[in-house]
Amino acid sequence: KGMATSEKATITLDAMKMLDLCQLKPDSVETERIINVLDETIAKLELSSLIPRIIDSLDRFAGILGPKITHNLIEHQKLSNEMEHLLASCGKGDTAGAEEQWGCLCLLEQCLKCSVRNVLRLLLANPLLCQALKHEAWGSQSPADVFIKAFWEFRNFMVERLLTSPVKEEEKTQFMEDISLQIKKNTEAITALQAELAAAIQTREEEIHKKDNEIKDLKTSIQDLTEDCKDAIQQIKQEGEKQQEEELQASQARCARLQQDIQQLEAQLSTLVLEHRATELALRKRMCRAETEIGNWIEKYDTDMEEKE
Repeated sequence: KGMATSEKATITLDAMKMLDLCQLKPDSVETERIINVLDETIAKLELSSLIPRIIDSLDRFAGILGPKITHNLIEHQKLSNEMEHLLASCGKGDTAGAEEQWGCLCLLEQCLKCSVRNVLRLLLANPLLCQALKHEAWGSQSPADVFIKAFWEFRNFMVERLLTSPVKEEEKTQFMEDISLQIKKNTEAITALQAELAAAIQTREEEIHKKDNEIKDLKTSIQDLTEDCKDAIQQIKQEGEKQQEEELQASQARCARLQQDIQQLEAQLSTLVLEHRATELALRKRMCRAETEIGNWIEKYDTDMEEKE
């Protein structure tokens, strides 16, 4: 991993050195002239794109433009209006009128070109004014800005080609081939990893599906077991209630029989008590007679003994 990081850092450093145009110097006067022409063209294009915006706010910029540039811009606006009016009326007349309009268009085109060159010449003569106008008048993007951006890209491409030696060009080509090869390898590795990831996801989904089915089966089993338990509990409850009712009835019958036995025994007890009381009374009377007779016998004995003495 450390070697890969080192190689990546080396490639990035080489790319920065190869593509950094600011560090390259023109190796010939012709190259420098071409670059200067491209830069001047871009500057003129940027100023040209600002002219319509400056004209739209001419009252605001009149103070910094000066009377001469302001006058040229007013004349340029007049020419632009004439061109728009002429273009709007093209094709409405006969053939002779069309040829005349075409001639007027060509003449106006030349006048507009001269007017633009004059305005640019006056503006470029004052670099500070150009910078101020770019800062103040730069607004929303226009079709000219798209062209300027494309021209900037063309300029950078040309500068890179002009400032790149054959050796550097070969190194750059080799570098791009290495990058392409590395991208290809990375793409293959990513594809393989994506396939492994897809397989792992598929396996995991299958396992999850299997677990879901097991959980579903367990839930079904639990529900069935719960229902069975409810039925068993209900059956046991019903049997218990039935048995309790039967035992209650048997207990009540046994209590009734015992109560009847108790009543019979109480009746027998009452009868026996009455019988025993009569017997006891007879025995008491008999005992009283016996005691009386014994007392009489004792008195008679005492009397007889006294007489014998």
